[in-house]
Amino acid sequence: MDQRLGLVRAAYLNDFVAILRDVGVPVDRFMAESSLPQNIEEMPQMQISTPTAVDWLAKVGNDINPMELGLLASVYATSSSLFPLQQTVITSAHSGIKRLEALIGLMLYEDRTLKIRIRQKADSYCVDIQSPLKNHRYNCFQEWICFQAIIAIIRSVTDPAWCPSELSFSSHIRPPEVIYNAYPNTRIFCAQPQTSITIPTSDLLKTYGKVGATALDPQTLIKVTNVYHEAAAWELPSYLRTLVKPYLTDGPIKIDSVSEITGISTRTLQRNLKENGSSYSQIIQEARFELACSHLNNQNMKVIDVAIALGYENPQHFSRAFRRFAGITPSEYRTQIL
Repeated sequence: MDQRLGLVRAAYLNDFVAILRDVGVPVDRFMAESSLPQNIEEMPQMQISTPTAVDWLAKVGNDINPMELGLLASVYATSSSLFPLQQTVITSAHSGIKRLEALIGLMLYEDRTLKIRIRQKADSYCVDIQSPLKNHRYNCFQEWICFQAIIAIIRSVTDPAWCPSELSFSSHIRPPEVIYNAYPNTRIFCAQPQTSITIPTSDLLKTYGKVGATALDPQTLIKVTNVYHEAAAWELPSYLRTLVKPYLTDGPIKIDSVSEITGISTRTLQRNLKENGSSYSQIIQEARFELACSHLNNQNMKVIDVAIALGYENPQHFSRAFRRFAGITPSEYRTQIL
């Protein structure tokens, strides 16, 4: 897939936004000048363009060493970015390797452009991460988020101060001293051909911090190594429906804007959608309907609030549009799901 088609949950960008606000960066002004959704802090569950987010961070955070900004945001992300359901999926696993497997599944679900492999290396295991952003100057933002998620998982079965044996960045940016202070026992490499984190085998086998007769069978590790795990690539209609959703509060986003975000010409977008039996107007209708259903499932939102959230100035226009698409009114839909 083209590197411009990567998506990331807004929650991760919001972690960077929080750091930038703390140091006095005029985030709102920079956000208004960007092609990012203007209300991402209000909808962290939405997915946004990864390259657009990285380019924006590079511009807005240019007074901070990118490696340091990545570290600060990744540490912040450990406690704020996972949904309760995601936390449950991970913590229900009882060993380091099982929790790591669960995390990898979530990482691939959230970013379908990633490829992740676990491989053996002497008395340790490497987690290799492939991303289309590998050659982006500021890929370290994405690398730090991936690393910190993995580090948090291993710390959950070992020690709160646990550090990996090695961190290998594909980024060419030299880490400042604060990085080495944060990971004093870790060998740190930059400009590497592969993004990877190295974990001692004994730590992957631990269950709730204890090693003994109840520890995981080492053969389990062999079963998950040397195979790249990846999610099914986005189909263009599904990708576009996901991409446009956070923009709908301000009304339908124009196809020219989508073309700029994706790096695909308007004509090519229209042709590819037609080949997939769709059109851009249909994408907008479907995205609005999916988002409307999600909001209507929230009993705390009134129908008028749902209409406003979808960019409708008149709630009746929303009700008519919903009925044309679904054959029932929003109120009837809500009654059926109760």
